[in-house]
Amino acid sequence: MANLPVNFNGIILTAGNSITGSFGGIMSLGTGSAQAISGSVITGLKYYNGYDAGGSLTQATLSTSFTLPAGSTLPLAITSCSLGANSAPVILYL
Repeated sequence: MANLPVNFNGIILTAGNSITGSFGGIMSLGTGSAQAISGSVITGLKYYNGYDAGGSLTQATLSTSFTLPAGSTLPLAITSCSLGANSAPVILYL
Protein backbone atom coordinates (compact mmCIF):
# COMPACT_ATOMS: atom_id res chain seq x y z
CA MET A 1 0.00 0.00 0.00
CA ALA A 2 1.23 3.46 -0.84
CA ASN A 3 2.25 5.97 1.78
CA LEU A 4 0.41 9.26 1.42
CA PRO A 5 1.26 12.39 3.39
CA VAL A 6 -0.43 12.49 6.81
CA ASN A 7 -1.65 16.04 6.28
CA PHE A 8 -3.43 14.94 3.10
CA ASN A 9 -4.64 17.49 0.59
CA GLY A 10 -5.50 16.28 -2.86
CA ILE A 11 -7.83 16.16 -5.82
CA ILE A 12 -9.63 13.09 -7.14
CA LEU A 13 -9.57 13.06 -10.93
CA THR A 14 -12.07 10.79 -12.70
CA ALA A 15 -12.07 9.14 -16.15
CA GLY A 16 -11.93 11.40 -19.20
CA ASN A 17 -10.95 14.52 -17.25
CA SER A 18 -7.87 16.72 -17.07
CA ILE A 19 -6.41 19.03 -14.47
CA THR A 20 -3.62 21.58 -14.16
CA GLY A 21 -2.05 22.72 -10.92
CA SER A 22 0.86 21.95 -8.67
CA PHE A 23 0.94 18.46 -7.19
CA GLY A 24 3.53 16.35 -5.39
CA GLY A 25 2.46 13.07 -6.93
CA ILE A 26 -0.30 10.81 -8.16
CA MET A 27 -1.88 7.58 -6.89
CA SER A 28 -4.07 5.18 -8.88
CA LEU A 29 -7.24 4.18 -7.07
CA GLY A 30 -8.06 1.24 -9.35
CA THR A 31 -11.50 0.00 -10.33
CA GLY A 32 -13.25 -3.26 -11.12
CA SER A 33 -13.67 -6.41 -9.04
CA ALA A 34 -11.23 -8.27 -6.81
CA GLN A 35 -10.56 -10.67 -9.69
CA ALA A 36 -10.10 -7.99 -12.36
CA ILE A 37 -8.65 -4.76 -10.96
CA SER A 38 -7.78 -2.16 -13.57
CA GLY A 39 -5.38 0.72 -13.16
CA SER A 40 -5.48 4.32 -14.29
CA VAL A 41 -4.81 5.20 -17.92
CA ILE A 42 -2.73 8.38 -18.02
CA THR A 43 -3.09 9.96 -21.47
CA GLY A 44 -1.18 13.17 -20.75
CA LEU A 45 1.29 14.19 -18.04
CA LYS A 46 3.51 17.23 -17.54
CA TYR A 47 5.99 17.41 -14.70
CA TYR A 48 9.05 19.32 -13.57
CA ASN A 49 12.18 17.63 -14.83
CA GLY A 50 14.95 19.27 -12.85
CA TYR A 51 16.80 22.47 -13.77
CA ASP A 52 18.20 23.77 -17.04
CA ALA A 53 21.69 25.25 -17.38
CA GLY A 54 20.41 28.68 -16.32
CA GLY A 55 19.00 27.35 -13.05
CA SER A 56 15.35 27.52 -14.14
CA LEU A 57 12.96 24.62 -13.67
CA THR A 58 12.26 22.75 -16.88
CA GLN A 59 9.03 20.97 -17.65
CA ALA A 60 8.80 17.58 -19.37
CA THR A 61 5.81 16.16 -21.22
CA LEU A 62 5.17 12.44 -21.62
CA SER A 63 4.06 11.93 -25.20
CA THR A 64 2.72 8.38 -24.82
CA SER A 65 -0.08 7.13 -22.61
CA PHE A 66 0.59 4.53 -19.92
CA THR A 67 -1.29 2.61 -17.24
CA LEU A 68 -0.51 3.20 -13.59
CA PRO A 69 -1.39 -0.02 -11.73
CA ALA A 70 -4.02 0.19 -8.98
CA GLY A 71 -2.52 1.33 -5.68
CA SER A 72 0.71 2.58 -7.27
CA THR A 73 2.08 6.05 -6.64
CA LEU A 74 4.23 8.25 -8.81
CA PRO A 75 5.97 10.94 -6.72
CA LEU A 76 6.63 13.67 -9.30
CA ALA A 77 6.14 17.45 -9.29
CA ILE A 78 3.13 17.21 -11.62
CA THR A 79 1.69 20.29 -13.33
CA SER A 80 -0.88 18.71 -15.67
CA CYS A 81 -2.61 15.33 -15.94
CA SER A 82 -5.24 13.79 -18.23
CA LEU A 83 -7.02 10.44 -17.86
CA GLY A 84 -8.42 8.15 -20.53
CA ALA A 85 -12.18 7.70 -21.00
CA ASN A 86 -12.24 4.27 -19.28
CA SER A 87 -9.59 4.99 -16.68
CA ALA A 88 -9.79 4.28 -12.97
CA PRO A 89 -9.72 7.49 -10.89
CA VAL A 90 -6.52 8.92 -9.40
CA ILE A 91 -5.65 11.12 -6.45
CA LEU A 92 -3.29 13.99 -7.20
CA TYR A 93 -1.81 14.95 -3.85
CA LEU A 94 -0.01 18.08 -2.75
